[in-house]
Amino acid sequence: MDDSTHLAATPLRRRQLLGAGAAVTGAALIGAGSATTAHASAPASAGASAPAPPTTADPFDQLRSVWSDILTGGAGVNPADPDYATAIATIDAIAAAAIALRDTSATPASVYTDLPFTHVENASGTYYRLRDTAIAWGTPGSTYHQDPVIAAQLIAGLALIGARYYNPSSPEVGNWYHWEIGAPQALVNACAVLGNQVPPADLASYLATVAHFVPDPTLQQQGTVVTTGANRSDMCQITILRGILARDPAPIALGRDKLSDIYPYVTTSDGYYRDGGYIQHGTIPYNGHYSYVLLNDLSQLSLLLSGSSWPITDPQFSVILDAVDLTYAPFMYDGLVMDVVRGRFLSRQGETDHDAGHAITEAVLRLIPLGSRDQQKRWKSMVKGWIERETFTPIRASATPARMALVKSVLDDRRVRAADRPDGHIQQPSIERAVHSRDGWAWTVGLSSSRIARLEAINGENQRGWHTGDGATYLYNRDNGHYTDAYWPTVDSTRLPGVTADTLPLANSAGNGTLPPTTWSGGAVLDGTYGAVGLDLVPFGSPLRAKKSWFCLDDCVVALGAGITGSSGHTVETTVENRNLHATGGNRLIVDGQAQPSGTGWTGSFTGTGWAHLDGVGGYVLSSPAVLRAKREARTGTWAAIDNGPSTGGTTTPYTNTYVTLWLDHGVDPAGDSYVYLLLPGASARETARRAAEPDVTVLANSPALQAIHSARTRLTAASFFTAGALPSGGADGVAVTGPASVLLRDQDGRLTLAVSDPTCAQTSLTLTLSTARRYRRGFSDDPGVRIDLSGPAPVVTLDLTQGLPGTARTVRLSH
Repeated sequence: MDDSTHLAATPLRRRQLLGAGAAVTGAALIGAGSATTAHASAPASAGASAPAPPTTADPFDQLRSVWSDILTGGAGVNPADPDYATAIATIDAIAAAAIALRDTSATPASVYTDLPFTHVENASGTYYRLRDTAIAWGTPGSTYHQDPVIAAQLIAGLALIGARYYNPSSPEVGNWYHWEIGAPQALVNACAVLGNQVPPADLASYLATVAHFVPDPTLQQQGTVVTTGANRSDMCQITILRGILARDPAPIALGRDKLSDIYPYVTTSDGYYRDGGYIQHGTIPYNGHYSYVLLNDLSQLSLLLSGSSWPITDPQFSVILDAVDLTYAPFMYDGLVMDVVRGRFLSRQGETDHDAGHAITEAVLRLIPLGSRDQQKRWKSMVKGWIERETFTPIRASATPARMALVKSVLDDRRVRAADRPDGHIQQPSIERAVHSRDGWAWTVGLSSSRIARLEAINGENQRGWHTGDGATYLYNRDNGHYTDAYWPTVDSTRLPGVTADTLPLANSAGNGTLPPTTWSGGAVLDGTYGAVGLDLVPFGSPLRAKKSWFCLDDCVVALGAGITGSSGHTVETTVENRNLHATGGNRLIVDGQAQPSGTGWTGSFTGTGWAHLDGVGGYVLSSPAVLRAKREARTGTWAAIDNGPSTGGTTTPYTNTYVTLWLDHGVDPAGDSYVYLLLPGASARETARRAAEPDVTVLANSPALQAIHSARTRLTAASFFTAGALPSGGADGVAVTGPASVLLRDQDGRLTLAVSDPTCAQTSLTLTLSTARRYRRGFSDDPGVRIDLSGPAPVVTLDLTQGLPGTARTVRLSH
């Protein structure tokens, strides 16, 4: 499986420098028609020809120059500008750290003293440092800009590793990623920036090595596996750059053409889905990592090849542009990307949610010129909002000069108004994720089923991600660093908010890549505003079973659990909250009107509890036979404890944060236990107490077969049918279904809106019969496969589920 680097002397990981983009237009730099257009239909030869001497109008040398500018910022970097000065200092610090670790002995065994050529991770790490130093050398204003001593060191370093380790005679041992992507990608990028500083014979040797390990971008792992997604785009990028450096049009055309396999929507395995989801490794939601790697690759290559004889002209590239709004924007929050779509990367010390958000921000900025007029306007406004609201680790504080150029293109443009945060509800059934957003907060949940894995924990990463696919919920608010500030190494991972879990101990990485045997996972969306989400919970390694639902309303999320049954001999718990209060942790906790002790080490137990409130977070209204337990504790952990991968492993530096944790104790081996609670993000203590007295929400059913609520204020009924059944009217519109379903009903002035989905994605048809005193005369739906029958005593809606996208809601509107 693929992997990436974590090196103490290289704070910017894997593609953070490679991903930086200059605010330049390829068409303006490359002479159109200056090379023969090539449309290769078969892999190029694995051999690499020696580059020909450059000429004044040489198109390959022009392309190399454009790529160098994409990496360094080129002439657009103004060292006198304070923003650029900060960015230059960033890359100088990275280069200085690498230079300080050079082996300066007379007969060096490796380029860097701490990276001996003992395994491939150190080899790719060596290339990363050489690339990063080369970028500083090529950046105007850098301390190292065009420094001949640094250039000589880089040339010597490339020669040393090429002779001693990374060459065609070396067997591909260990993680394939470093041989076929990590090392060659950094190598060709270093050579592109250094240009004619690299001796022609050396360059020919390096390109032969690259061609040996990456002969065909459609295949990985020594030709045994077909590449997909980000792996394909990375290898196409390597192939294109190999062609540019060798002045060989065939690899350029090959790399460009094989990108086309990435663009179309998929219905299984890796790639973009029409509902906005993105999957890598077959069953892992990755809108927040692999998809942004892919987006950065494509944004760079589209800029590079624009105006050349090899432009990207495939009309399906529009899928990539549409993905900005469908795949990336829903999971961005004030400059970060939500951990619910970051898979195992949430455990990486060197790649936080903000780091990933910065990469997405950069890629979107680079794509703006390619969008339609409406897309350009919307993206500029959206990105400016992300940048201006980001407070914990703002992009401007860590941007490279090239990235800074893109950021300033919107920040310095007074015509661009920063967009507000979105307000609404989005679900992506393909990845079993939902996001509910309101003013000042956003809530999201991660699910799993026979289609989507519980978690990914490979290469030593994400060793405590046991419950991230078991209904783990995340609340984003004004605390822009809640998850960034060492949350994952310090949180009690057995108590993630939203999760009902058996306290039976699990081994590190337990559950990696596993699929629960159940199919009910997903929900429905009504008019992009309200949502119902549910899960038939079967956790890994435990006999625990439960049915869970979340109903997303205007100012709250209503959580229901039923049929909670265990037999492991261990306590079963449902975690309501586990909030990182950072180092100080003094946020006041109130339970039923009484302030609780603010010191760490406090624990409490409450029965018959009505409500609780945590300053800076919100309120909780509880109704459960289970005992509410609470604690305030200081927790210490290390990144190394959750990621000890050979190239990504975290440090052993201890981090300490204070947590307030609220959980419902269902006891040892419960049989059919249940719970109900309301999460009120941003609510004051007074508002929470008022909602406890007048909750607005009525629970209509909470059983293993059916969970349902009704909100009088919004006139909304929401239900999770885990089997065929009926919900009596009981003061609201009732409904009967012929199979599992997620249903939302809203009555507004005699007009009824119905949203329904099949969260199992397993049925071919579904029929709903409404029980209502009203007589509806008109009905319509814009969704495929919907038939409405108003001729009988009750409206009947039949869905042909073979039409439309699996798991998505169909909307029906009825009126008098």
